[in-house]
Amino acid sequence: MTDREEAYAKMARQLYRVLTDQRPQWEARNPSMVADFEQLNSYLQGVDEVAAGPLVRGLRALQATVPNPAMANAARYTPDQLDPLHGPDLLAALNEIAAAAEGARALLANQGVTDEQVDALPSAIALYEPLSAVPSTNQNQGGKLSGTARELTKGLKGVVQKFDTFIDTLREEIPGLVERYDEARSADANFVRNSTGIGYNNGGDGSDGGVGKAVAGNAYGPEAKPFQ
Repeated sequence: MTDREEAYAKMARQLYRVLTDQRPQWEARNPSMVADFEQLNSYLQGVDEVAAGPLVRGLRALQATVPNPAMANAARYTPDQLDPLHGPDLLAALNEIAAAAEGARALLANQGVTDEQVDALPSAIALYEPLSAVPSTNQNQGGKLSGTARELTKGLKGVVQKFDTFIDTLREEIPGLVERYDEARSADANFVRNSTGIGYNNGGDGSDGGVGKAVAGNAYGPEAKPFQ
């Protein structure tokens, strides 16, 4: 994941915490937003799975050359195994991968896995852990949402923008909720507050700080799936 993608996911987690804490208020006004709330959680789980991808590939390569029982379980994970997991189960799998990678950090470097990639997963786990116990009625959505970091970030943005529009309608009715939402949302450099409420800085969708994919076309190039 790029720094911008990681920063957006971090902002989305803060937003999810606010929405979780304030759920009785906003759900009472619009129960249909619960589906988007749960989809937001599913996308955030997908981001963590992407962070695990390089480590699993490296561990698998090590297992193929020098089998190590301590790495065996972590190296066996595939997207099909991680996608259906939720909450504590996903957290346990991610922790297992992170621990194995930390123990094999030097060996993973020979497989092209950087220290930044090894450190990224524990950081993602630390952000996910407070949310891992939140119940979801869509626990099986993960299998439909796996993909590249760019795809997941695009999905996150779509859901966040739905909440932007909805929360803006509560600006006068529940100002405390809106204030907390705005505070979390302002971590996105493309988010600004204006006289009408929620708005964005000019200059694309903010995913790459440039003109956006619609203009750049194929300049983005292909991107491998997490576990390829």
